[in-house]
Amino acid sequence: MFPNASPLRMPITVRATRGDGHRLEDHTVIEFGTSMIVFFDSRLPLELANKIQLENFDGSLRAEAVVVAVRDGAGRRAIAARFVAEVRNWIIQG
Repeated sequence: MFPNASPLRMPITVRATRGDGHRLEDHTVIEFGTSMIVFFDSRLPLELANKIQLENFDGSLRAEAVVVAVRDGAGRRAIAARFVAEVRNWIIQG
């Protein structure tokens, strides 16, 4: 489905804000990525079109993304998210 995706194994924090202002957070790993899309597992109750923030441990990745695909699994969800804008210093260029 995404033949140009590169394996990354990049630890990140995923943050999402619910409609009531409650902030959710999960520590996970970006498993694969392209210049505009990342793939990771999460325990968060993410749904299509949710806006999320992604940040790695050293802050070199700080980006907003939108969930474009969700697949439920055993206690976790496989997530595909598309960056909202071009990400500076992103390791994969388009």
